[in-house]
Formats: sequence, C-alpha cells, structure tokens
Amino acid sequence: MQKEKEIQQLVDSLEGYLHQKVKVDLHYSDLSKIFKRMRRLDEERFSEYIKRMPTHILGDILETFNERMLKESLQILSLKKMIGTIKKMDSDDATDLMQDIEELDEELAASILAGLDNKEQEEIQRLKGYEEDEAGAYMQIEFFAANHNETVRQTIENLRKLKYSEELENVSSVFILGDYNNLVATVQLEDMLLFDFDKSFKEIISKRPEKYKPRYVNDKEDIEKVVMDFKEYDLQVVPVIDSDNYLVGRITADDIYDLLQEMATEQIYNMAGVDEEAEGEKRAIDISRKRGKWQFLNMCTAFFSASVIARYQTTIEMLPALAVLMPIVASMGGNTGNQALTVMVRQMAMGDVDDTNWDQSFFREIIVAILNGLIFATLVGLGSYVWFKNTKISLVMSFAIFMNFTIAGLCGTLIPLLLKKMKTDPAVGSSILLTMITDALGFLIFLGLANLFIF
Repeated sequence: MQKEKEIQQLVDSLEGYLHQKVKVDLHYSDLSKIFKRMRRLDEERFSEYIKRMPTHILGDILETFNERMLKESLQILSLKKMIGTIKKMDSDDATDLMQDIEELDEELAASILAGLDNKEQEEIQRLKGYEEDEAGAYMQIEFFAANHNETVRQTIENLRKLKYSEELENVSSVFILGDYNNLVATVQLEDMLLFDFDKSFKEIISKRPEKYKPRYVNDKEDIEKVVMDFKEYDLQVVPVIDSDNYLVGRITADDIYDLLQEMATEQIYNMAGVDEEAEGEKRAIDISRKRGKWQFLNMCTAFFSASVIARYQTTIEMLPALAVLMPIVASMGGNTGNQALTVMVRQMAMGDVDDTNWDQSFFREIIVAILNGLIFATLVGLGSYVWFKNTKISLVMSFAIFMNFTIAGLCGTLIPLLLKKMKTDPAVGSSILLTMITDALGFLIFLGLANLFIF
C-alpha cells in the first residue's frame, strides 16, 4: 500500500511537470531523483515517463544517471529522440553524454553523431579531442563575443536576439575581440549597462585597459589549475583561448562545481575502497563483487596484523591484561593516522599542498601527532594503572600509545604524498595501507615492550 502511494506521488510530479501544472518548474536534478526512485519501485513506469520527457531537459537528466541506468534508458529511447536530445544540449554537456554513450554502445553513438548536422558533429569531435585533464575538455563552444569596433548598443541588440532565440544562456559577460578575432578584453554585463551606448568598446576600454584586461586560460592548460583559479579569484566564467590567442570557448562556474563534486566524491569513495559506479548498481550481488576486491586486500592486511599477535601469544597468555589493552593502542593510532590522512588528501585535492610546500604540512602533522601522543599517553597510562594497579603495564601502555601516535601521524601524511609521486590517486587504498601499518606496528610495539620489560 505504501509502495503504491509513493509511486502515485512520483507519477503526479512527472505529470505535473509534463503538463505544466506545477507552480514552479522542477529542476532537472529534481526530476533525476524522481526517476531514480521510480526505477526502483516500478520499472514499467520508469520506461514510460523517460520516453515522454522533452528533449530540452532529457539530456541533463541522463547525465545524472549512473552507467547501468543510462544503459537501460538508451535501450528504451528511440534514435530520433536521442538525436533531438543531443541537439538541445550545450556543446560540453553533449560531448560528455556522447562519450558516455560511446562507452556503452559504439554503434548507437555513431548513429546519433550521424544524425547531427556538420557543425554539431565538428563541435563534438573537437571537444572529444582534448585529454581528460585539459581545460578544453570542459569548455563550452557557445559564448557571447563582440568586436571592439562595435558599439555597446549593437552588442546589446545582438544579445537580445540570442537570448530570445534561446541560442545562448548563462551569459554574465561579453568577450571583446580585436581585429584578428583575438581576445582583448572581458566586460561584465552589469558594467556594460553603465556605458555610453553609442560608443565603441575600443573607445571605452582604452580609458581603463587594466580594468577590462581578460583573465583567461589556455585550452591545453591543466584543469586542476583552472579549478584553483576559480576558487582563488571567485570567478563565474573564464574565456578559453588556443595557442594563437583565438577565443575558442568558455568555462563556467557550474562546470567547475560539478567537477569539484566529482573529484570529492571519487576521493571519498576511493579512501573507503568503494567504486562510485558500483554503488549505483541495483543488484546487491554487483555491489558486493565490486567491493569484494578491497575487502580481500583488507583481509590480507588483517591476517598480517594477526600474525604479529600470534608471535606474542605466550606473552598474552601469561598476562591476559595485555589482550584487554591491545585494541586501545590500535584504535587510537588508527584514528590519529586517519585524521592526518584525511587532512593531507583534502589539501592536495584543493591545491594547497604540492611539491613545493609539502614539507610544511608534513612537519605540522608530525608535531600535532607528537603533542597528542604525549597527552593521551599520559591519560591512557594513568587509566591503565587505575585499572590494573601495575606500574610496568602502565608505562608500557604509555610508551606504546606515544610511539603509535607518532608513527600514525607520519604514515597518514606520507602515504598520500608517496602515492602521488607514484602517479597514483592519493586516496586510493590509503586507509587500508594506513590501517595495516598502525595495527601491525601498534601491536608489535606494545607486545614487544611488554615482553621485554614486564617478564
């Protein structure tokens, strides 16, 4: 009964959107959530409504789907509908979707591309030609530009026509081109409204050239640097030029926000040993298989830690209190290491730590680990003495905690740095490596010291 009620609510929302009965249009992200829920509850209704979605928003919805949902949708939608959908999308989004389709079905992707006009085909092929880490791969070819000899009035009229025909959206600035179509200035629309409409941009810009000097990126520039520029200078849009200084596109803030979210999500999943695409799977067996490889690695590291304990089995049998205290050493060391690891990975992702200044963060984390190690070694040592009334156990516990805190801080900082040096994502498997080191060394130090000083 509850399931049917929820399905009906989803149907009402979709019908309201399709017939414009809702007071406020649903955003494509809202529609995406509806479709994801509908697919879980009623696949037949999902198929019905995905086919009924208008082409101007269908592409945005499909872009939010994981690989499995996109594949199912492509089997449902007609070739004509997909061609119409790609035509309605901005060049960068159309290219992204086409690449996703190509990975699933090369023949279908080729058929869709053949259904586009020559200009659209050329735009998609051009954007596909960029490497994944290049700025050009994330730019839109659609932008608003004016020649520096144009008057402000002419430019405003051109903008009005483009907006009315819905050929351009999200315009916040106009890129001013010189006699050779080279980029010479960037003017915000809010500034343009204050200009003398009968003067040319050349006249206006010449009076304050520094104010309108364009901040741009090269199409071959590393996208991570572009992300840092958006963050540092609070940009909304940046023009993209080629090696000849010709304007070839623009990158907008929404594309950067999407990229940041993707990067953050990927790192969070990688640190946990989880595959992002796998988490979108419907069947538990598929998710289980993808997670299993990391669980297998974790199992191997757990056996390694267990082998350390087994080496001191006789020592533990002679003094059972050691078995009670062992988890405290491993747990506190692991938590310290994870704190350092998380901070370092985030700083590297945000560009705050690189090859030139990594040592500052490294030494800061070591100092923090040592200070906390001293504090908690004292607290744990006192707690152990109150519990077992054994001075030797208390001292061994204190020293083990201090050593494990220091090692954990060291490893939590070094592991992501070393992985980056090895051209590997710093987040991938870091937590598993860290756990193995802090557990194994924590047990080794604690039991080794107990064996040496207590017996």
